[in-house]
Amino acid sequence: MKMLFFVACMERPGPSWHLMKALMEDTLASGIEIHAVQRHYKNATMPPVPDSILKYDNFSFSQVLCKPVEKKAFVKRYLDGIKYSFGQRREMKKHNDYDMIFMQSSPTSFYTLLFARHFAKNRPIIFNSQDMFPGSAIANGSMPNKWMQKIFYAMQRYAYRKVSHFIVISEDMKVKMMEQGVPEEKITVVVNWYDDAAVKEVPWEENRFVKQEGMSKDKFYVQYAGTMGTNFNPDIILDVAERLKDHKDIVFQMIGDGVRRAKFERDAAERGLDNIVFLPLQPQDMVSDVYSACSVCLIPLKRGVIGNSVPSKAGLLMACRRVIVNSVDEDSDYGKMFEREKIGFSAGITDGEKIARDILYLYENPDIREEYANRAKAYGEAEYSRTVNTKKYIELFDKLSKTR
Repeated sequence: MKMLFFVACMERPGPSWHLMKALMEDTLASGIEIHAVQRHYKNATMPPVPDSILKYDNFSFSQVLCKPVEKKAFVKRYLDGIKYSFGQRREMKKHNDYDMIFMQSSPTSFYTLLFARHFAKNRPIIFNSQDMFPGSAIANGSMPNKWMQKIFYAMQRYAYRKVSHFIVISEDMKVKMMEQGVPEEKITVVVNWYDDAAVKEVPWEENRFVKQEGMSKDKFYVQYAGTMGTNFNPDIILDVAERLKDHKDIVFQMIGDGVRRAKFERDAAERGLDNIVFLPLQPQDMVSDVYSACSVCLIPLKRGVIGNSVPSKAGLLMACRRVIVNSVDEDSDYGKMFEREKIGFSAGITDGEKIARDILYLYENPDIREEYANRAKAYGEAEYSRTVNTKKYIELFDKLSKTR
């Protein structure tokens, strides 16, 4: 079997980088041939493909040259995405000997799906929805105009008719997709995983990030590490940090970059919240060290993000035996999971009081925090590990290949 893989850029670190790397490695190891297509930037910070993928004889790839566009420039980014779709079309035409197409979602997937259906004919198209557009753009405020929302939802519904099967990353996303007219039998849920061969807890004494930042074992670190973008809600962190500012040994450690960071820093300074510390984005190979350095992790999302997307860091934190405190939609299956399994805590989008209370509870009860952390690690191994979840993709690939 040969697959044409359309993936996000592998030359830059991003939320799905480790997912696509692992998926391609395990798919290639199963004997399936892959030709991957991705963006290329002249100022790329990483090799176009990791050596762990290049070593396979059944792998090849091509790239479409793109110009970098600022994340906050929505219109320019969208137009650039359309241009990239035409580049993908050229690659479909050039490499038209595949048995199946795998496509990672993007805001301009509509155009790529139209081209894919034209070239694929009766060959299966699998759509991996990591981020549901326009739902995610509406939720984070990037698309406020109702008329625009209607247009993009109509385009989405039309594009979805071109897909043979969908892979979504949560039960919340499955519900959203069914609400938008996709039959349940065409949807498979496979959560975003962590690489259980690479991601693990790093002891404090050996932790490179701890040494790099001169962290103190006497402090209680509430950490957010990741993109401070449009899905990120800094306001709830400011609220919680304000409530806990008298606890001098509780430090809010904010690691990463994004369009919301500059204002977040200004707001923290204006409110005199010196218990919030800002640090730069860390290299990909520091993931285990960074997540292992925190006492608890705080994941603060804007309303409506859950259902259209899912925090990719959840599984990674479980692998590092860390307790997660979430600020998410109250009725989400994702939020309820943490409380149900006793692996973390969840509160509403604006419920700073409960989040502060949950953090204090973990701060004052280290034994209970250990119990939660141990359960989180075990749950992650059973539900969020690479070993468990890439097999689900490969089994689906095999199943769909036999239905042609």
